[in-house]
Amino acid sequence: MARRPHTKSRNGCLECKRRHVKCDERQPICSNCTTAGLVCDYGTRLLSATRRTPLLGARAHSLPTTPAPGGTPLESPAGYQPVNMLHVELFHNLHTQIRNILDPNRSIAWLADDVAYLVTAPYLVNELLAFSALHLSTTRPDRRDFYRYHAAQLQTQALSIYKESSPQVTQETCIPLFVFAVSLGIHTLCDTLIYREGHFAHFLDRFVHFFRLYYGVRAIVDESWHMIQDTPLASSFDIGKDLYRFNGHLGPSCQTLLSLINRANLGEELTDIYRQAIESLQSCLKVIEDRTQLHVGINAVTTWPILIRIEFAELIEQRRPEAMVILAYYACTLHQFRDIWLFGDSGAFIIREVTAYLGPEWDEWMAWPNQMLRSSPST
Repeated sequence: MARRPHTKSRNGCLECKRRHVKCDERQPICSNCTTAGLVCDYGTRLLSATRRTPLLGARAHSLPTTPAPGGTPLESPAGYQPVNMLHVELFHNLHTQIRNILDPNRSIAWLADDVAYLVTAPYLVNELLAFSALHLSTTRPDRRDFYRYHAAQLQTQALSIYKESSPQVTQETCIPLFVFAVSLGIHTLCDTLIYREGHFAHFLDRFVHFFRLYYGVRAIVDESWHMIQDTPLASSFDIGKDLYRFNGHLGPSCQTLLSLINRANLGEELTDIYRQAIESLQSCLKVIEDRTQLHVGINAVTTWPILIRIEFAELIEQRRPEAMVILAYYACTLHQFRDIWLFGDSGAFIIREVTAYLGPEWDEWMAWPNQMLRSSPST
């Protein structure tokens, strides 16, 4: 029997693949998307710091000419691309929906207000749009895979541009670099918490990866601190520095946990790592308890991982039970903000999984996280 010829497009656009129709691969917009008025994207049209090189073997299509004011037609430059409407959608979502959650008071100038920072830092543009795509993947479940795919692609492009350009921390780059690092860290945290795939061990491995990535944020902050003092972000930095400074007093739950660790006689070095993680968590808990606005509490939840020592991530990687308990205590803050798209049901997931992993002999250590879980509705 003669073999049927292949009728599907191997290099078609994402929209045609989603609809399971044959794509004619016309670029920048295929015929199907033109007819249906859909966003046509081939998965590679990402913002870039440099001019794109045409793909080998790609067909060139003549583009219409545009009349100049004097009537002489202007030829469109080779490789010219129209506005990518997906990126426009992501930028609008970033400036409206995400900002309303993270910065409702409009106190931070870098979220789309100061475009000068964006156009000089394409790695930052890509990461902000990636973060916006991740947000849409959680709020539009019918297109979850579509937006999550673009979130991953844009973030990959952001990291590629960042590594290729290797920007140094200067007065001009300190804010873009700081915003990039923070956005990348929160993006990775959210993706780890929301999109849990596989067993709990896989989740822990991803969480350790997030810790190590986020640790780089602190390195950038430390290096650029004196420069940021001369920028519009200086006041926000000073407030944050005071907010998260441990005041020397532990609340009842954190004090109980530290007492259990002290009684375990784990040695000075290990105990010191745990003590610092608990004191940092207490600082974040105090901010949450004293908060008058939602975004302040959200900021506290995302701040704890940047405050702890990198050695704590190694202890999670080793599955040290005391480190797992501290992680469950942190999960209580995630659970408190479970209605926020960044965290979802991740807090309850971590508490339950740690409880099951450690077993009944650790019930005394896990008393507070499980009490928090039982006392909250819909869990």
